[in-house]
Amino acid sequence: MASFSFNFELDKFFPDGIKDEKLALDMVSAGQEVLQKNIQNAARKHVRTGSMANSVKCSKPLINKNGDAVGRVKFYGTDKSGMLNWYKAIWIEYGTVTQPARPFIRPAIRGSESSVKAAMQKVFDKKAKG
Repeated sequence: MASFSFNFELDKFFPDGIKDEKLALDMVSAGQEVLQKNIQNAARKHVRTGSMANSVKCSKPLINKNGDAVGRVKFYGTDKSGMLNWYKAIWIEYGTVTQPARPFIRPAIRGSESSVKAAMQKVFDKKAKG
């Protein structure tokens, strides 16, 4: 299954690192929620049934084998005719032989960067004060 990922280095924002895995996972989760809403809003411009926009969900954040906190925002499921929602998203994003590309995911991701960082920072600040 295809997925779209948004990554940035936490070390750039927190040079001393984050030793608390739960904090890192909570920060990733906060960022995912922002990104999910922005991608859903962008997907709603291409609504026929609403299934694609409604299928944008966050995976549970986890610590990967490299020790990084990661989370994904993906298109899940199918529409009522059985078409995979991520497949429709790719067709719209990149186009087909008969349909021009109408990017909405990449602009949503780029446009989310500062709000994702702010959401993550808010979680960090709350933990630092607590």
